[in-house]
Amino acid sequence: MNADLGASRAHKVISEHHRVKVLAAPDGVVLSWTTKTFSYLIFLSRPLVGLRKIRTQDRIVAKAGYDIRRTLQIIDDLYGKGGL
Repeated sequence: MNADLGASRAHKVISEHHRVKVLAAPDGVVLSWTTKTFSYLIFLSRPLVGLRKIRTQDRIVAKAGYDIRRTLQIIDDLYGKGGL
C-alpha cells in the first residue's frame, strides 16, 4: 500500500467490495448502492445530508481519496450541483 493511499484511509472505515458500500469518516458517513451503470450515494455528513446519483465508472469516492467533502466537490464539478 502506498503512503498516500494509507493516509487517505486513516481514521476511516471503508467497505467497497459489495453492491452496498460504506465510507465512515470523522465528518460523516456515505452509503452507496452500486449498479453497473449508476451509484446512488446517501450522505449523512457535516457538509451534506442528502442523495447524489453518479456514474459508477467514474469512481469518484476513490479519486477523492475517500474524503467526503472532496467527493462532493468532484460530483459538483463533474455533474453540477446535485449530481445526475
